[in-house]
Amino acid sequence: MIKRNIANFFTCLRIILIPVIAWLISVASTSRVDGAHYWALAVFMFAAFTDFIDGQIARRTDTISEFGKVVDPLADRLLVISVLVSMMWRHFLPLWMGLLIVSRDAIMLVGAPVVGINDKRVREKLAVHWTGKLATALLFTAICVFVLLNLPYPAGRTSFFERVNPVGFGLFSLGIVFSYISGFIYIRRGIKIIREDKAVGI
Repeated sequence: MIKRNIANFFTCLRIILIPVIAWLISVASTSRVDGAHYWALAVFMFAAFTDFIDGQIARRTDTISEFGKVVDPLADRLLVISVLVSMMWRHFLPLWMGLLIVSRDAIMLVGAPVVGINDKRVREKLAVHWTGKLATALLFTAICVFVLLNLPYPAGRTSFFERVNPVGFGLFSLGIVFSYISGFIYIRRGIKIIREDKAVGI
């Protein structure tokens, strides 16, 4: 029983760390890199690393569970969205950058019950695509760069493109592209499932 719950423990830990990261960002200085920036980065990196840990444990111990299949990707999205919202709230990132990701995830959230995500058969057909995993990795990396290098606004620079870290912005842009590609793939799969269900009278 304990062995089966280890992977899920790390998944739940990722969710528990979300308010901690949000709080650290909320108290971080906007004029210089202070301790809160480093702590926010450290906790975020650890939370992101738990995504790798729970996956490895589940596969190596053959304890992949239905709980993990549902909650693990949900934890990833909650982590990304919460950090982006926190940074937008502190004006560390412009609203449009965060809304591009939040809007995509909102569409996925609304569509999940429509296709019957609680059905095991549906979850198997909507398994995480590699483009979604790549998008998450790119967004995680971009956020790490933003948390440490994009929070303080350099004096005398008011334009977003003057103050944004170019590496972080490039990674974030790629993350958005792959995020929407994966979203399109999930939507296409969902439409196919709905059509198949109608064909057999479900």
